[in-house]
Amino acid sequence: MPKTVLVIDDDGSLQMVLEIALQQAGYNVELASNGQEALERLDSLQPDVVLSDVMMPQMDGVEFFRTIQERLRYDNIPIIIMTALGRKAWFDELEAEGAVIIQKPFNVDELVSLVNLQVAD
Repeated sequence: MPKTVLVIDDDGSLQMVLEIALQQAGYNVELASNGQEALERLDSLQPDVVLSDVMMPQMDGVEFFRTIQERLRYDNIPIIIMTALGRKAWFDELEAEGAVIIQKPFNVDELVSLVNLQVAD
């Protein structure tokens, strides 16, 4: 049964690129355009990994991570945070709490490999 990746990003073109790349790698892909929508999706969805942008309307990726980290950790669901921001002090906090951070722009194949690694654990 294919693994499911929840992609949270307000950039529709990036969502499409990631959806295609992850589907080609054999994943089911679910999309949300912000953290609030993702929280609602998690009521009925059990993803194997979550990919989240940081800068989004309504609820950003950091707020989403803080809101959901206990549940994701309990369910052993890895979260990968994508950001165009330069390295910030709070990145260390997120990484200490279990997030994997990848800088934009990134190579899509490298991101798929990172997803593969997270799902394999």
